[in-house]
Amino acid sequence: MRPSTHPSERETRSRPDERIWMRKSLATLAPLLAVLALSVAACGGGDDNGGGGGQQKGGAAPNTGAQGKKGGTLTVMSLADVDSLDPGYHYYQYDYMSIDLPAQRTLYSWKPQDNVPSPDLATALPQVSDDGKTLTITLKDGIKYSPPLQDRTVTADDIKYAIERSFLPQVGNAYVGVYYSDIVGVKDFQDGKSDEISGITASGQTLTIKTQNPNGVLATGAALALPATIPVPKDYAQKFDKGKQSTYGEHQVFTGPYMIPNDSSGKLTGYTAGKQLILQRNPSWDAKTDFRPAYLDKIIFSGGNDITVASRKILTGQSMVSGDFAAPPTAILKTGLQSRKSQFSVLPSQSIRFVALNSTVKPFDNANVRKAVASVINKIDLRTTRGGETIGPIATHFIPPGMPGFEESGGLKGPEGLDFQAKPEGDIALAMSYMKKAGYPSGKYTGPAVLMVGDNLPPASKTGEALQAQLEKLGFKLTYRQVQHPTMLSKFCGVPKAKVAICPNLGWGKDFFDSQSMIDPIFNGKNIVPVNNSNYAQLDDPELNAKMDKAEQLTDPKERATAWADINKEISAGAYVIPWLWDNQVNFASQNVVGVVNKFNSSWDVSFTSLK
Repeated sequence: MRPSTHPSERETRSRPDERIWMRKSLATLAPLLAVLALSVAACGGGDDNGGGGGQQKGGAAPNTGAQGKKGGTLTVMSLADVDSLDPGYHYYQYDYMSIDLPAQRTLYSWKPQDNVPSPDLATALPQVSDDGKTLTITLKDGIKYSPPLQDRTVTADDIKYAIERSFLPQVGNAYVGVYYSDIVGVKDFQDGKSDEISGITASGQTLTIKTQNPNGVLATGAALALPATIPVPKDYAQKFDKGKQSTYGEHQVFTGPYMIPNDSSGKLTGYTAGKQLILQRNPSWDAKTDFRPAYLDKIIFSGGNDITVASRKILTGQSMVSGDFAAPPTAILKTGLQSRKSQFSVLPSQSIRFVALNSTVKPFDNANVRKAVASVINKIDLRTTRGGETIGPIATHFIPPGMPGFEESGGLKGPEGLDFQAKPEGDIALAMSYMKKAGYPSGKYTGPAVLMVGDNLPPASKTGEALQAQLEKLGFKLTYRQVQHPTMLSKFCGVPKAKVAICPNLGWGKDFFDSQSMIDPIFNGKNIVPVNNSNYAQLDDPELNAKMDKAEQLTDPKERATAWADINKEISAGAYVIPWLWDNQVNFASQNVVGVVNKFNSSWDVSFTSLK
């Protein structure tokens, strides 16, 4: 999953989220700590009551919400909207922030400061068989749905159907194929040969999942914390799941401390597309079964705001926090860190920004051309378009700081022997030498124009324009289209048949604290699909695919970290994408807000946040 971002650059989650903090040597950590020290010094303050930001005084520790008081209304100022109301579709940071974490419950979920999942609907982590292929999960008793199903309790059958419906094309889930496809019976279900997934069985409060091979991220519960395990009662929802596109999201029932208001039929009334989403207390919620304190009485997610106006309102107003943007405009951020530091929280998000080069489109089917592009790019200039050093350290490979496999991949310096990654300011001479190796005697590209599609709103549009100027130094002529971010993904960069050569405004965040969630969805050939495709480089290397499939089965954390780091090194050596920024997430709030950031998705956790 994903940090919360400007809608023109919202990332798909691998969110949320999503961060095992590996022990690193001081020598490796020193440059990162220098960057973070600046952020904490500038933004980590707060008064003795916890402050408006996500850090307590002096940046010593994040707020946990323990000092919160009951009551009040919080407004989340946002630029756009949730991507969908359907929990089976959710895969974006803002979806998690606005609906999943505060209003729904999954088998496992994330306490704000934890990097391992906690039982939520489940009573404990999965019981794993000796061969690693059978998981047994027991659900808590007596957890009720919101009205109009307030007399009904959650059973294992509801989880089974929730997972099954996530494989339906009318739901459009983007990650179950990555993490759940090894469950026995999935293929027959997808092919229409069976009306259920045979490897998922339910009996009362007991859920059993059988896989064809051991599956590390299911066994730990990490992948079972994704929204696909939000319970969905089949007899209520099935009628909404018929047709070309499911409408269950508009009629969903809730299990968390909050709910979107609805009418007696279950139709949501507290949501106006693009403008407002309201959460109010769920009368069916039992606090004794949940770890969320749910201090607030009401949360209003206000959409359609101008980023500059919204940022000023948050910082000068009352009872407001930032929503779907990763930082305020650069000028407001700079002055805010100087004069309102207690209202900011700047934290690493375990996410990355990168430029994708389509390896199936000429000239980027040539590795030397890709290395030339990697050589010429000035990553420092690209970072400047987003706000400079405070926004995060320069990226040198795909696994971010704080994720398993980061140190094994070379840490901040990156993998050894990759000269095209050596100079963050760019190296035109090296770039031209690679172009000559690719068959361009002058050292510059002389072929036809190539298609680049990027975002049309700043700061992402500024990043794309900076990249365009850098590529022109190598002779590239670009057909450069700037479109809205959803269009960029749904019609261009996420659609292989569109044959987009360069996508400059891509980002990815962890789905959970395991580097499979960073690498597998982006680079495994089995994940290339006609629409909603996240393998933007269209990398489909059988040997590399096999290594990823093998790494998925590992259950030992150290072995997993090493395996995914080795794959990361191979991908880096092929220059299929150019990573340029490991994001920090900049969250900010009004002075009277005791804000709590959830490390899982790097955004405000409104179920722990309170007002002074």
